[in-house]
Amino acid sequence: MQAQLRNAIYNTSVYDWSLRGSVPERLRGIPPEPLSAVLSGNSNAGREILNGNYNLLGHAHHLGDLPWRNTRLSEQQIRILHRFEFLADLKSFGTDDAADKGRELMTRWINDFGRWRVDAWRPEVTGGRLVNWLRTFDFLHNKDHPGFEMTFLESCAVQIRHLSRSIEDTPPDQQAVEAAEGLILGAICLNGMETVLENGLAALEIALERQILADGGHFQRNPTVQYQVLLRLVRIRDTLSAAQLDVPHTLQVTIDRMVPMLRAYRHTDGRLALFNGSTEGNDEAINQLLKKSGTKARSLSNAPHTGFQRAETKHSALITDAGAAVVSGANLGAHAGLLSFEFSHKNHRLIVNCGASADRDDNWHTALRATAAHSTVCVNDTNALEVRESGELGVIDTHVTSRRSESDGSTFLQMRHDGYRKLFGLVHARDIYISAAGDDLRGCDTLKLMMDYMGSHAKDFAVRFHLHPEISAELSGNKKSAILKVSNREGWRFRCSGGDLSIEESVYLGIQHRKRRTSQLVISGLVNQQDVEVKWSLIKEG
Repeated sequence: MQAQLRNAIYNTSVYDWSLRGSVPERLRGIPPEPLSAVLSGNSNAGREILNGNYNLLGHAHHLGDLPWRNTRLSEQQIRILHRFEFLADLKSFGTDDAADKGRELMTRWINDFGRWRVDAWRPEVTGGRLVNWLRTFDFLHNKDHPGFEMTFLESCAVQIRHLSRSIEDTPPDQQAVEAAEGLILGAICLNGMETVLENGLAALEIALERQILADGGHFQRNPTVQYQVLLRLVRIRDTLSAAQLDVPHTLQVTIDRMVPMLRAYRHTDGRLALFNGSTEGNDEAINQLLKKSGTKARSLSNAPHTGFQRAETKHSALITDAGAAVVSGANLGAHAGLLSFEFSHKNHRLIVNCGASADRDDNWHTALRATAAHSTVCVNDTNALEVRESGELGVIDTHVTSRRSESDGSTFLQMRHDGYRKLFGLVHARDIYISAAGDDLRGCDTLKLMMDYMGSHAKDFAVRFHLHPEISAELSGNKKSAILKVSNREGWRFRCSGGDLSIEESVYLGIQHRKRRTSQLVISGLVNQQDVEVKWSLIKEG
């Protein structure tokens, strides 16, 4: 009801009049960019936009000169267009025609959406749009088009005034940081808008206090979100510094805390692990961001608040989800991959999770959030946590614990969760050992039946090990072992006991908007109202 009343007020001519005021005389400057233009945008996508073609969440659309008017697009796709993320693609393409197209699209948007509209003017969308407009203004600005700059400055001022009034309505997740960044950069970069800076910094402080956990992890437990939030914080810090304004102590401290956690999410190929909706990302962009952060702290091994464990050797990395699947207020889009892990060696990922689809209307989006889409134990083909089509996880009283011990460079992890306790009376425990050399990985998965359980019992279980598409697998022995071939010179032997080993089809969406076929090793068996114990090992041969 409050939202409806608020929107009704925003939609009045009186409110529109209240947003009008003095127009900034000039732009002080543009925000310093943590990444090079080639990593911020896609030049091929920029070339396509010149012809009215847009790639939204992996789907190609011909949208012409008024892309926001297309009724075939989803609400999520429309909001992406209203954020103007495509300006980075035009800037990456870099031609005069691309700059002309950017000015044309901005002018058309201002003509059509220059006053409040519900989707176009949401706080997080407005904040994102302001950031994208400001960071590409140097590319779009042309002295031969003075009218464009005046229109640009006037629209920015109106949007900043509205954002300053509505920023408390932002969803309490990473979008709150997006909205705060737009307000802060707008206040710094536009002459005459300084009065809203304090409001933006206050909103940012509230968001960071809520979202960044004590170990530096973002509470959505998504490596891609960790990267995106850190990118915004570095850009805010550098913009404040460039304007010779004081950088809040909490901002720098938060950056210093987030860097080791981002490093902890990286595989040996330099890209990100796949948990809770993340994709691999770009290793060069991650390297640039880490360098720009100015923080040289090493990767975090034990992140007890975010709930991840990392074991790192000279050539290998083991990353395990060893924490609570639901952090209060952050379960939208979270995955039910309790105790799942990923393992990489040198430049190759061997064991992975299936990844994620950013398109919430895609059938893959829900499927990839399931327990079976992760390298962990799945009972009765049932999720360890309820995955709802609304995007949330069911509110279940689930406990996850972990212990870590190290000796002479080797690491031993002991983890357990009771996500299956209410459904089947089972508690899943997973022990994983990795040698100091990183070439010997061993595990034991147990399902223990609680003595006081009186409900229905599970029939079967499956321990899944999803393989990266570059890894080929071949069964050998009596359904107890397999050979994983990484390259012509490298192979690994997988062995197991406690169930039958098979190779099944799988899918990999680790690279954004790209689906690839792959395979998975599956150890399966019956529960039979008894405790289950499955042992397995992955050892490099030669």
